[in-house]
Amino acid sequence: MDYLAGEWVPAWLFMSVTFLVAALGVAALGWWVLRGDARNRAAEEAVEGESAAEHH
Repeated sequence: MDYLAGEWVPAWLFMSVTFLVAALGVAALGWWVLRGDARNRAAEEAVEGESAAEHH
């Protein structure tokens, strides 16, 4: 029984590290997507501003 109890500590540690790495990866991916979205919106507004200035 001591052998089984001893397996829980490393398993818990490795699973905790795995979930931490996964959570950081999801957060980084979300940040990257939102950053790209903000850049795309800024570029669209710049193009629309140039188009409006040329027509008036």
